[in-house]
Amino acid sequence: MEETITSGDLLVTTKKNLLAYLETLDVKYLTENAVYRNLATGQVHQGRTEISAMLHYVYHVAFDARIEKSNFIITESKALMEGFFKGKHIGEFNGIPATNKAVNVPISVSYDLENGLIREARIYMLTDIMEQQLGVSAQTISQKQKTTYLIRDIFHLKFGRFREAKMLLEKASENKLMPEAKQMRVLTDFTGDSYRLIFEEGFDSLTDYELSLSSSMNTEEWQKWYELFKPNVERSHREILKQVM
Repeated sequence: MEETITSGDLLVTTKKNLLAYLETLDVKYLTENAVYRNLATGQVHQGRTEISAMLHYVYHVAFDARIEKSNFIITESKALMEGFFKGKHIGEFNGIPATNKAVNVPISVSYDLENGLIREARIYMLTDIMEQQLGVSAQTISQKQKTTYLIRDIFHLKFGRFREAKMLLEKASENKLMPEAKQMRVLTDFTGDSYRLIFEEGFDSLTDYELSLSSSMNTEEWQKWYELFKPNVERSHREILKQVM
């Protein structure tokens, strides 16, 4: 089903662009400062480069997948798409190694549009159904990742420095500059405080944590990276949490 709510040249262009985007996932149909929000995970991606990398990973690295739309409503400034994320699981995704299983997961996306391009997208996908189709329950994933201690380094960033700080963290992770943890992820705020990056690591013991610090942060390469990261931070603090259940 497709429904057009208003008419005019802008609407025609907008509809053409959005349909082309759903077929190709080409970020040329996004504004330069576009934002994508995954409402199931809280992940936020900003700008064409970052969004393009995320889309490539999801649709061509973790999965060989496509969107099959079932409902599509569009105006000059808003759009809503309902459909199915269909494909094959070919690479690691959310800690789940490739299973080569087929997935067919309900998905809906609401779009804010600007001059015929996507300015913001909010993604709703039933990840619990995906996990069931991959044969891995949420409880199994939690058990695999369970650790005794969670260490959270919380960075309050200066205004406008989020993207640069996030890219530096990604570079540090790629170059294996971060402490070797059993569990690791980077979070940001979905509601509440803005401009925070939260680096979360899981360890079986505080001794393991201390050893990881001494092995990673004493290297010259890490020190050089840290000098680049510091100017993005207004203040920071650390939380050490013990899991009791």
